[in-house]
Amino acid sequence: MRVDIYSDFTLKDILQSYSSVQFSECIRDAGDIQLSFTDSEVYRNIKVMEDFLVVGNNAYLAENKHKTDSKDFRKYEITGRHITSILSWRCVKGFEVTVGETYEDACIRLVQENFISPSDTKRKIDCMAVRKTNLSAKNTVKRIYEANDCLSILKFISKLGGFGFKLNYDIQEKKLVFQCVPVSDRSSTVIFGDKFNNISETDIYEETSDYKNVAYLYTDQTETEKESYTAYGETDAEGLLRREYVEKGSSAEDLLEGLKEKSKTTGAEFVILNSEQYQYNKDYFLGDTVLLTDTDSGLSLAKPIEKVTHFYEKTYEMEITYGDAIPTIFTKK
Repeated sequence: MRVDIYSDFTLKDILQSYSSVQFSECIRDAGDIQLSFTDSEVYRNIKVMEDFLVVGNNAYLAENKHKTDSKDFRKYEITGRHITSILSWRCVKGFEVTVGETYEDACIRLVQENFISPSDTKRKIDCMAVRKTNLSAKNTVKRIYEANDCLSILKFISKLGGFGFKLNYDIQEKKLVFQCVPVSDRSSTVIFGDKFNNISETDIYEETSDYKNVAYLYTDQTETEKESYTAYGETDAEGLLRREYVEKGSSAEDLLEGLKEKSKTTGAEFVILNSEQYQYNKDYFLGDTVLLTDTDSGLSLAKPIEKVTHFYEKTYEMEITYGDAIPTIFTKK
């Protein structure tokens, strides 16, 4: 594994000898990098906030330099975040997604308004561009977002649209290119479970204590209207099996979003054993949904892969974070 260092899209150094490198790639977020080595000359040559560390198809901003120097030990370290972290700047104003607008168009518009053609020209990033993928999923209700950070809004919109996004470091074009990435599952036959002897330390659980299946919108009494409860959600559950919650206000849209978020969840942790049966970027990829099975509980969980962290030292390790942020570790000796 080699690490290339670029400054203003120009190659400065190629690092192939280092103590360790850990980097993560995400489908809807910004990963990070941690590079350790013993060469003081390389350490001095890297400029934080100016240089980019490129590993494979991923580019990271060099943000911090650390030097540990004691009587018997000396270590140099560069840390930073994926260039997607640039999108974490605040949104210049509240953002609205209209009914009928595709989720991809909304994401692109958000990037254009805040980074490419912002009202405050000091925020403009001259080398940033967008590339359209023509994803067809459309918004069904008007959505209004407060002036939060852009990355959080992008994560929410892309999840609704069923796709991911990434900021690419295009060396040839000398551009940072924002693009929405289709999440097309290419791993329908990839199964991790005790039956296949490719997992260990299984932990499966169901969380039902916060399971709400009926929501009530409560409206205050006014001079012209009586107080009222309007029910949302369909369920046949009665008695102790029935779960309800009440929200005060007038927005049914917010209530319905809340009802979705309070659904019953099933979680799992699996440690994946070293196996030639399935290989990352060959049998399963970032964004794919893999099947996790457990014979004793009889549960099968389909979980999307939202983040993959790679660690190279004397051995290679890979950590997978699923859509519900439950990690699994795969170690290759």
